[in-house]
Amino acid sequence: MNQKAFWETNWNKEAARLPVNSFARRAYKLIKPKHRTLLDLGCGNGTDSLYFAKKGLIVTAVDWSNNALRQLKEVIRRQGIKNVKAVQNDIAKISFRPDSFDVVYAHLSLHYFDDTTTRKIFNHIHKVLKPDGLFFVKCKSVQDKFYGLGRKIEENVYEHRGHLRHFFSKNYMIDLLRKFQLIRVRRTSSFYYDYKCSFIEAVAKK
Repeated sequence: MNQKAFWETNWNKEAARLPVNSFARRAYKLIKPKHRTLLDLGCGNGTDSLYFAKKGLIVTAVDWSNNALRQLKEVIRRQGIKNVKAVQNDIAKISFRPDSFDVVYAHLSLHYFDDTTTRKIFNHIHKVLKPDGLFFVKCKSVQDKFYGLGRKIEENVYEHRGHLRHFFSKNYMIDLLRKFQLIRVRRTSSFYYDYKCSFIEAVAKK
């Protein structure tokens, strides 16, 4: 299984830029004027990164797909955007200094890892957030239609057609955020590519 190859293929063709999703808009409503720096983990082609940048935030956009970041960098170049830095890296291997960001944003990017790796990522996010920093995270739910498809790797983790998915329960999300001050956690659903998906969303503060 080669997850990087999967995502390079996924972003192989320069698709039309998707509209900013509602999760990003809801997140921005909670971001305060004192919050200036934002880390977008798994930014894809950067739609949400650009949205936050145009709102005045200084954005570090991380993804491991060359093809996705190429699309983002082209928009940055074409529009002369100065406050977005695109970084190619595996989310599981990121290493930023403690207290580096006011906000960490992860939209559908943290449900591709086993439990051990997932906990490592969440712990690193807590470390890189500044005091009173905000963390916005949205992941696939155990109630999603794809739950249980393919080969079971471990509890709530399945490999299906070369693609690893980790499905979150509400209690699992709460446990991952135990170092944080939990502001909100809830189940949500929405349509992606003509089918209904189920999610767990959370907002937390360091």
